[in-house]
Amino acid sequence: MEGQSGGKSIGSDQAGVPVLLDPPPANANNLCAQIDAAADAARQAVAGDPLRAVEYDRARIEAEQFAAANYQGDVPPMVAAYAIGGRTAQQAADSILAEAAQYNTALVYLRTVRLNAKELIRNAMVAGEVEQAQDIAAETIASIEAAVAGVGNNA
Repeated sequence: MEGQSGGKSIGSDQAGVPVLLDPPPANANNLCAQIDAAADAARQAVAGDPLRAVEYDRARIEAEQFAAANYQGDVPPMVAAYAIGGRTAQQAADSILAEAAQYNTALVYLRTVRLNAKELIRNAMVAGEVEQAQDIAAETIASIEAAVAGVGNNA
């Protein structure tokens, strides 16, 4: 267990005896894949399944249309569905729009930091700065996780 917490894995030697194996050496593809996985997990934490993301986007579109009409006329179905528990249609639309803005901000941040970090990692690896590349990956993953705390389904 101590070896595993140090990043090693358990394997076996030629006689079948359990041994600790060092992790494979860091490379740009693995580090970039770790960042992509962290961003994927962050999006999943915020939106849930992909169809829920579609639902949220439809609600946002309907809320924008309702707000653009100065909250007059028929309440769009996705807005009406949230106008419950004493919440007015306008409050529902405004809440949907506020949440959509948070979600969009998080998505833009995730994309920006993810792509930037991957480029920095590739450059560091080309320069032979493996430890720097690993640090960039670790810091980026921590930043991604922090960025989505309290957003959407992750609230």
